[in-house]
Amino acid sequence: MSDFNALLKASFAEAPEPVDDGFSVRISHAVAHREAALKVRNGFQLAGVTIGCAAVSYGAYAMLGAFGQDLLASAGLEIARAHGAISNAPSMGAASQSFLQSMGAGMTQILLVTAALVGGAVAYRASQE
Repeated sequence: MSDFNALLKASFAEAPEPVDDGFSVRISHAVAHREAALKVRNGFQLAGVTIGCAAVSYGAYAMLGAFGQDLLASAGLEIARAHGAISNAPSMGAASQSFLQSMGAGMTQILLVTAALVGGAVAYRASQE
């Protein structure tokens, strides 16, 4: 073993830990300050999102209050019209009717429901990404 290695080991044997002149303390204070700032920022973001959701909910409530009964009445008429079209569809047993003519009465409603389901699935997937 060289004299330098012996001197090095003896120097470190006297001190329990190497002196870092407060470096660890400054780093821990900086990290604590950053974490506190992140907590405050997250609190502000949560408050902003909550206020935004409340504003959207209030606007939707006001709009439904103004137009809700008219929308329900027109939806009821459309459902009655769709039910009448499906129940009065030509029979499949008629020799003069083709398959496309007999399915034509209910196909619009089937396509609308299918499109609504597919649109909902696409919106759900887009919100998950």
